[in-house]
Amino acid sequence: MDNDAVRTSGDRTLVDMWIDGKSRTVSVTKAAIEVHLRLSPERAEQMSAEDRCEFVRANLRMLAATATDVVRQGDREATAVVIEAEHLGGEAPKSTVDRRQSGDRRQGGDRRKANAGPPPTGERRRGSRDQRN
Repeated sequence: MDNDAVRTSGDRTLVDMWIDGKSRTVSVTKAAIEVHLRLSPERAEQMSAEDRCEFVRANLRMLAATATDVVRQGDREATAVVIEAEHLGGEAPKSTVDRRQSGDRRQGGDRRKANAGPPPTGERRRGSRDQRN
């Protein structure tokens, strides 16, 4: 991607991309980036325009999918798409129980089969497999 393809304008970061067969300007708000990254207010304040451009460059696929959803839910002829904080509500919701803290999965006992004794005696094959005949 060209160096000037991703640019900032005020509190928005802009990139031009093809969405549903049309070239559209996708505008990602600073608030949307902050919500997605789950930044603290102090860290959000420190985020520079270049940081926001890097976020957009690194997440083009996600932003294209989000912009496609926004277009399909709204004006299909729009030449500009704005991605707001509610569109990038962060990553997938975390489980309410942390897997690592839910206990030992092996608590139910040994998963190996109980001792069934010695193997059965005798030949297991049912017919003659002698191929020398």
